[in-house]
Amino acid sequence: MNKPHSVGPNCISTSTSTAPPLNPDNFSLAISHNNRFGSPSTPLSGITEQFAVMLQVDAEQPPTPHVLTARDKKYDRQLRLWAANGQAALEEAHVLLLTASAAGAEILKNLVLPGTGSFTVADDKFVTEDDIDSNFFLDDSSLGQPRAVKVTEFLQELNTDSMGHSQILNLKELDSVDSSYWESFSLVIAHQIRPSILMKVAKVLWGKKIPLVVSNSIGFYGYLRIVVPEHTVVESHPDSTVDLRLDCPWPELQNFADAIDLDALDETDHAHVPYVVILLKYLKQWRAEHGGKPPSTYTEKNQFKDLIRSGIRSSDSENFDESIAAVLRATQKTTVPIISVLNDLRAQHLHENSTKFWILVRAAADFVAKEGNLPLSGTLPDMKADSLRYIALQTVYRKKAVQDRDWVRHRVAELLSAIDRPTDAISDDEVETFCKFSRYIVVIDGRSLEEEYNPETANATRILSALQEENGLMPIYLGFRALETFEERNGRFPGLLEDTGDDEKELQSIALEIVKSFGGDSLGETAIKVLKEFVRAGNGELHNISSLLGGFGAQEVVKLITRQYVPMKNTVLFDGIQSKSDVWEL
Repeated sequence: MNKPHSVGPNCISTSTSTAPPLNPDNFSLAISHNNRFGSPSTPLSGITEQFAVMLQVDAEQPPTPHVLTARDKKYDRQLRLWAANGQAALEEAHVLLLTASAAGAEILKNLVLPGTGSFTVADDKFVTEDDIDSNFFLDDSSLGQPRAVKVTEFLQELNTDSMGHSQILNLKELDSVDSSYWESFSLVIAHQIRPSILMKVAKVLWGKKIPLVVSNSIGFYGYLRIVVPEHTVVESHPDSTVDLRLDCPWPELQNFADAIDLDALDETDHAHVPYVVILLKYLKQWRAEHGGKPPSTYTEKNQFKDLIRSGIRSSDSENFDESIAAVLRATQKTTVPIISVLNDLRAQHLHENSTKFWILVRAAADFVAKEGNLPLSGTLPDMKADSLRYIALQTVYRKKAVQDRDWVRHRVAELLSAIDRPTDAISDDEVETFCKFSRYIVVIDGRSLEEEYNPETANATRILSALQEENGLMPIYLGFRALETFEERNGRFPGLLEDTGDDEKELQSIALEIVKSFGGDSLGETAIKVLKEFVRAGNGELHNISSLLGGFGAQEVVKLITRQYVPMKNTVLFDGIQSKSDVWEL
């Protein structure tokens, strides 16, 4: 394997050989039908022959339209959110729910509807009147039946594409389950599991890198915690993937701009020159007059805007207005925002068990070392232009993106070979997606439950500070922690006896123990008020709160399974009394 090298602002060239990029001329274009571009028959009287040659679009052979299948129509809305690859990941997933409670059923409901491949509900309780009152997925006929079985039956009715299973499993003996049991699941949702049991299960899942989502819902309060050692995201879905590189255009882009003579264009053509070309031409002029430096100060940028305004010919100046509006972005230096990820040891020291993500990151690091920048996304924003000019400019960007992608693809094959993996283990589509989103990839290194519950590694200072905030939600976290300990000590939840006074005192005493373990010395008024509300609720679940928590939970589960969008770090608390939620890294 090649010797790893660091990547930073002063990039070091890689010692490995690189293959020439594949011919980008074969890259097919989809013609954009934006009504702002004007008619395809817009005259090109002022465009040079060199410019026209760049238009390699065969108008006689439009792309074959995609025929929507019944599945496409059924899942249309979510396909718009996470596309076919995200849907495929969801359909291949198998989710385990521990405890068929109202909140747990609501989380699963929101996973079954979009087509999660399989789900299993594990529980050891039988349906009671209280269950029927709070759980939408139980009815009167369910009374006395195994809760896991009945909830699974009702959830299965929502979507026959999702395969449901139920297990009668003693949730108080989960720590004795063989570790291989968990390997068939993509993700585990644990609702209201005793801490002593949950910690052991969490440790097993942590070692196997299986995501765990811990939830709880009592009265007006809700809690959700993501437990995963490492989560990487390529498709983080930023607001835009546009990367114009106006401060450092590659030769083909600069030549494209130079080939257009603004002075020779008639009024119509002049009003349809893309703003990217206008900026490139005036930036080149500015640099020539200022020692090769771009405008950097506020005054210089205003002067640069005035220079662009001087080129406006008529009232139809939308393209020049767009250029002026983009000056701040155009004069910003193109950087590599993920240097810390590129330098991560997991990328620099690959091995046979390295994930696809880290292999792709290493290839990107080598690309940066060679080029000084990340692969180009190839995305061009909407702008005032006629169709032919826009497509020609788009061609320049896409050709460069294809060249960058092919270099990365070749490097990925080399890296795979070096660690004795098939050179096609990472598909071309995966390489292309990574290159498109490379500037926006995300790495989340999680914290275990063991770290959270251990006073020596807990975020004690943050928790104690948040407990003092007026109307803050950290007292709810303290309440859930105290509640768990109370149930483990007494075999029941507080507030279930007729006289709740002793329960209030004990719950407050437990909460104070937790605060003292963090280095605090007292409970605030807000914490005491919240603890009393927990006792009043008596372990009762409210369906509307459970439904909201189900939305929170399912959203995070989808992010974890599809590896799209950025999940929370790592705990959300909800207060139904204040209609307020907070996210904390605990």
